[in-house]
Amino acid sequence: MNTLDLLLQLDESKLRKPSKEVEMKRLSEAIGEKVIFRVEALTPDKMEEIQELAMDEEQESINIGELQRMTVIEGVKSPSLKSKELMDKFHVYTPKDLVTKLLLPGEIITLYNIIGELSGFDGGAVEEVKN
Repeated sequence: MNTLDLLLQLDESKLRKPSKEVEMKRLSEAIGEKVIFRVEALTPDKMEEIQELAMDEEQESINIGELQRMTVIEGVKSPSLKSKELMDKFHVYTPKDLVTKLLLPGEIITLYNIIGELSGFDGGAVEEVKN
């Protein structure tokens, strides 16, 4: 059976976005209970949107910090980092401000990397076929 035939047989409901739960250890220690974030892969459209929004004003380069924060905002599904309740609690007005106030730079980068891996950027998503 060729690859086209295999893909035509694929049940579309099996094409779920990968996700995983991660413990935010520093927050867990501060609260005294496990703080678990559920993170999920991004769609190609969402990734493109984030990259466009992270471009500098001259459209010459990407602001890496902005790219990382926006990826975390979109990739962390629970708790929602867009929650008005959370933003009110921490006296911030935007999800980006919440991420910056709630998380350390290393935590942002780690979440960004996990979301990237789930989105297929781990180097193991595609493998060369050796004859």
